[in-house]
Amino acid sequence: MQTLTRISTEIGWRMMPSRMIDRSQPKPDPQLEDVYLKRGLILIHIPKNAGTSVEDALFGYRVRHRTWNEIKSECPRAWQQLPKIAILRDPVDRFLSAYDYLKSGGRNAQDRQFGSRMIGTQPVDDFLNRLWTQKAFRKTTMRFFHFRPQSDYICDGDTVMVDALIPFHKMAEGLTKLIGVPSGLLSHANKTTGSRTQKSDLSQSGVDKIQHLYASDVELHSDACKTWCATSAIQPLVSRPTDGADHR
Repeated sequence: MQTLTRISTEIGWRMMPSRMIDRSQPKPDPQLEDVYLKRGLILIHIPKNAGTSVEDALFGYRVRHRTWNEIKSECPRAWQQLPKIAILRDPVDRFLSAYDYLKSGGRNAQDRQFGSRMIGTQPVDDFLNRLWTQKAFRKTTMRFFHFRPQSDYICDGDTVMVDALIPFHKMAEGLTKLIGVPSGLLSHANKTTGSRTQKSDLSQSGVDKIQHLYASDVELHSDACKTWCATSAIQPLVSRPTDGADHR
C-alpha cells in the first residue's frame, strides 16, 4: 500500500502538479479556534518567515499556513474578538529561503516532491528565468504555499487584514513590544540545511525579477519597515487570554 501511495504521489506531481498543490492545503482543525482564544491572539503563519519558531513561542501548537480568509472562516469567534499579527519578510530573502529549503528536500514528502519536480538541480538564475518566461510554470509554482505571495495571506485586495505586521529582522523586538514575549523563547525551528543562496549571489536582473513577481510584497514590506522606524507608532496589543471555556 505504501509503495502504491508513493507511486501515485510521484505520478501526481509529474502529471498534475496543480492538483497536488491543492491537496497540500491544511485540513480543517477543530482545535484551532480554542488555541487562538486561549492565547488571546491570532498569528497568520506566512511560510518561510520564522513562523514555526513563533508558533512554538506563542502557542506550543502548529497553527499552520492559513490565509486570513481561511482563518476567518474556520475560527469566526476568534477572528472577531482577537488582535492579529504576521511576520513579514523581505521578498527576495524569502524567495531565496524557499528555493534553498525546497531544493534541499524541505520538511516532508510533499516538499521533496515539489522540490524534485519544480526545482530539481536548477541554479537559482535558471529557476527564476523559468518563472519569468513560462506563464504556466509561474502560475503553478507561485500557488505552492512556500512561494505564494505574502499579500495573499494577509490582504483583501489592498486592505491589510491584520493589526500589526512585524518585519522579519525586528521579530524578537516586535513580539516583545506587542505582546510581551521574551526574546529568549524564540528558537530557529525548521531551518534550511546545507549551503544558502545569498542576495549577493543574484544578478541585479535576478533581484529585479523577484521584486517584480512579488511587487505587492515589496510595498508591504517597505511600509512595515517604515512603521517600525517610527517607534512611537508601535503600541502593545492588549488582549485578555482566556481559558477557552466560555467564548460566547
